[in-house]
Amino acid sequence: MSVDPGLTVAEVAKRYRVSPDKVRGWLRRGELAAINTSSKPGGKPRFVVTREALERFEQGRSAADPPKPQRRRRPRRPPGWIDFASQMPDN
Repeated sequence: MSVDPGLTVAEVAKRYRVSPDKVRGWLRRGELAAINTSSKPGGKPRFVVTREALERFEQGRSAADPPKPQRRRRPRRPPGWIDFASQMPDN
């Protein structure tokens, strides 16, 4: 049984063609989950992203159909409205 070590921040950045800072932003905002594998508790973090976390991230960011725009309706004319512009003769 082989254990999948996951992906580093640099590997995730390369996969999505973004900067490593962008990936760290996703981690900071909680959009992407990762495991900190740093040996020192207060030291520089070393994140590893698991395949499951990457799948959840991709599902959350998948494109959906855009919302259908509401049809603009003409305003209702009050009763007794006379449209004089349509009754003018052509010159």
